[in-house]
Amino acid sequence: MLCIDVSRSMDGRPMREAARGAMRIVDEAVEARYRVGVLLWNTDVAALAEPTQDGETARRLLDAATSANGGTSLLRPLERCHQILDQFKGHDRLVAIFGDGGLGPRERVLAKAQMKAEDIRFVTRGLGSTAAQEFAELSGEEQPSVAVNGVDDLAEGIATMAASLRSVNGTQRG
Repeated sequence: MLCIDVSRSMDGRPMREAARGAMRIVDEAVEARYRVGVLLWNTDVAALAEPTQDGETARRLLDAATSANGGTSLLRPLERCHQILDQFKGHDRLVAIFGDGGLGPRERVLAKAQMKAEDIRFVTRGLGSTAAQEFAELSGEEQPSVAVNGVDDLAEGIATMAASLRSVNGTQRG
């Protein structure tokens, strides 16, 4: 599941760049034979493309993505990802999350990351140092690998999450 922040602060070019980077992840996920879905989030689930083998619904959603109103809270989006990924037990399950703000109700969101105990992997990217710090704590990654410095680096920064995909034989890609 690829989760992209569509809060008010993502309006305009940031949203276009985020969608461009997300498209690259969808393409690589399909190539690696993942089922890939996209969840657009702000304070809730703004839009959802359920996982498919060909990634077409994810691509359509990203093509139409625009920023929404509101702030950011990952709690309900993570709950929805968990429900979706529970259908795919026994497979490599990954939640790739991008955001440019905070996590929302921090302690509750971090508690929801217990999904990792169920072999659900997390990879994150945060736009700016504050977001990178928050998202690094959620995923357990080092902050420098999570940080996207600015809008000019946004598409590439999001696309680098595809390196966490595993090839069909289970080895790391990238």
